[in-house]
Amino acid sequence: ALLFPSNNKASAAEEVAEWTPFNGLIYNYRGGEFGGLDASTLNEPSVPFQEFGKRLEAGEVAFVEFLAPDGDKAYVTFKPKEGDASAAAPIRIGEGYPIEQHDGWSSPSFVVRAVKNNDVPYKFVVPGLGNNFSN
Repeated sequence: ALLFPSNNKASAAEEVAEWTPFNGLIYNYRGGEFGGLDASTLNEPSVPFQEFGKRLEAGEVAFVEFLAPDGDKAYVTFKPKEGDASAAAPIRIGEGYPIEQHDGWSSPSFVVRAVKNNDVPYKFVVPGLGNNFSN
């Protein structure tokens, strides 16, 4: 019993803490404590990152615009609801959005990948310049 603990003890440990690649001992990742953008620091309307993710998976996202260089700011345009002819205005992706941390695991590149994997058009915009980089 000393070498092979019972399943009861293992399940008790799982109830205490959720195991992820960031807090487990297998990969020993560091810098995963950052929880993303704090929406209270924004001075514009925003949609929580979790809601954006759910709507992205549901096929409700029409377009995403990332601000260069890292994509730390992103604006989403949702598809209009059925029967609504008006186009939705872009809104900032806020609470929980990953901000580039070069010494950690937070990065908007994960969002770019998710948008691309869901076949949603996106572009990177360089603030102040007329040129942009579209996909």
